[in-house]
Amino acid sequence: MEKIYSGKVKNRRKSYVDVTKLPDDDITDASDAGDDVEDESLLHLDLQQISIDIDQFTDELSTVDEKEISPEIPDTVNTFVGIIESRINKRYNSIQPGSRFANLTEEDEFFIEAIKRLSKLKIVLGEFPNSSSFNKVSKVLQQAMVLMEEEFGALLQDWTTPTEPISKSKSSSSKSDPLPTLTPETSYSNNEQDFPGYTEENITLMNKIASLMIPAGYQYECCQVYSTMRKDGLNEQVKRFEFEKFNVEDVPKLKWVSLEPDITRWIKLANHCSSVLFPAERKLGETVFSEHLKVFATLFINLLRGVTTLLVESVTVVATAKPKAKRLLKFLEMYVAIRDLGDSIDDSDSSNVKLEESCSLTSEISSATYIIGQVVLNMFNDLKSSIKNDANKTPIQGGGVHPTTRYVMNYIKCAFDEYQHILEYVFREHTKLADDDTEEESSILSKQLLSVIQLLDSNLETKSALYKDASLGYIFLMNNDRFILQTVKEMKGVLGDNWCRRKSSDVRNYHKSYQRETWNRLLQCLTQEGVQVKGKPNRRILKERLKNFNAMFDEIYKTQSTWVVSDDQLLSEIRVSITAVVSPAYRSFVGRYKPQFEGAKSIDKYIKYQPEDVEAMIETLFEGTEKVDNQMNSIQAVSTVKQTTGAFKNLLKSYKNVGLM
Repeated sequence: MEKIYSGKVKNRRKSYVDVTKLPDDDITDASDAGDDVEDESLLHLDLQQISIDIDQFTDELSTVDEKEISPEIPDTVNTFVGIIESRINKRYNSIQPGSRFANLTEEDEFFIEAIKRLSKLKIVLGEFPNSSSFNKVSKVLQQAMVLMEEEFGALLQDWTTPTEPISKSKSSSSKSDPLPTLTPETSYSNNEQDFPGYTEENITLMNKIASLMIPAGYQYECCQVYSTMRKDGLNEQVKRFEFEKFNVEDVPKLKWVSLEPDITRWIKLANHCSSVLFPAERKLGETVFSEHLKVFATLFINLLRGVTTLLVESVTVVATAKPKAKRLLKFLEMYVAIRDLGDSIDDSDSSNVKLEESCSLTSEISSATYIIGQVVLNMFNDLKSSIKNDANKTPIQGGGVHPTTRYVMNYIKCAFDEYQHILEYVFREHTKLADDDTEEESSILSKQLLSVIQLLDSNLETKSALYKDASLGYIFLMNNDRFILQTVKEMKGVLGDNWCRRKSSDVRNYHKSYQRETWNRLLQCLTQEGVQVKGKPNRRILKERLKNFNAMFDEIYKTQSTWVVSDDQLLSEIRVSITAVVSPAYRSFVGRYKPQFEGAKSIDKYIKYQPEDVEAMIETLFEGTEKVDNQMNSIQAVSTVKQTTGAFKNLLKSYKNVGLM
């Protein structure tokens, strides 16, 4: 990569300061220059009356129809021209450029107004080819314009702005992120918002000089000085970002880790240009050239062309890198930055005239914006392809949220939260819908998101079939669908209430299928049917039923306690629904047939769990292995105490029966 803006900016402050090449002892400050520099014969003249006479003479000449006859020149003209020439040579040329009008005294105001009159006088005299005074007026006006050009350049050089690299700025946020985030409301240093760094007094003087030079026919000289100085000022600020121009041959070969820091610098530079530099340059120019905005419009576009071309060419080169879908957010940042850059230039057309230069520059920016938009669209399509082609056949342990689901939905949400309107605009500009009759509530962005989620749903259905246990497959689908639903809800209803209701219905259907697959089989053990034999409960059948229930419940608990339901609300809903069907059935069955085992030594073998134990164990389902182990140890400890207590009571009863107690 090559360094940009390496011009000799450091020497810029000498070019106009040294232009007069005066000896040190001949240069005085404006405050030290007195009336002694002017001819004694001119000191007592009525300058106000002379000005009135010159205005009257100029107006009379402008109304003369016969231009072939040379007009009679009154002595007032020669006196007036002599006053200006004297003040140029004996007063202002002896003062350092940049401080000639430092205090803007009444004499300075007279001098500036006098040059305006001299300029108008030259114009009207120029209409008379045989005018004897034309050459003299032109000569003195030329001297005045040279003086003003020097002053204009010196004032333009007198700016005060930060020059240290951004990476060394005191406001840098951290070592890991040397370039702080920039917004229009923040700045890199205390005086950053003072850019371009001129005092109000100097801006006022520059306005007066520009308003003198352009009507006098010195537009080229005025614009040349302004353009040279302000390009240096802009380039000085650009250099602070230490940005290196992208090389079209190197970028495709670079890894993202090497390319990303430069892209970050590009984004920060582009944002700084659109939010600070360009608006400040526009405001300055519109003030300096307030009477000649059309002149400034062309000047401004040419002033920005170098920086803008650098940014546009760089972003076009980066687009050739063919980034992966996970770089979407960075390219959306680039899209916003280049778009805002174009907007800042469009806003700068104060003349309300679309100049050819402006149209050309904004066209280049629009082209670059379109290229980045196409890259964004390709990334979105790559995301769809990666979902569609995901052939991973390793099921997620415990039926939790699949990494693909988590990645895709977080990916979409981040992009949506930060760049919803940009994405909407990009899709609208870069996609053509097959059916133009779209529902009002369904935006192009919504359709794109829906297409991604539909692909994800199809992918998840396929992955759920990888589970040998159908119940776990339903848990997997519930987990993932609930995660998708909650993420979409956080995206401020992008897919609408109807879609959310349909997705909630899908989750409920998976829930019902899970419950039917797992717990309906268990409930068959607790049915009253077949227990009665000849009108009485059959203990053998009861034992078989309870034995089967215990074995099946233990197996379900052992298996499903290690499964995972990560959404708290879904977890609560599943547990409540299980308890609602299992607990009443078990409590009723045990309560009705427990008396059949009263006095039997093996009652705890068949009624292994009390109804409260079953409810407590259901409340620990789907929380992972560690929590389940703790719960099992607690339940086993309680069961051991119950068994020991029961055995001790039976022993005491036996002792009583045999008379030992």
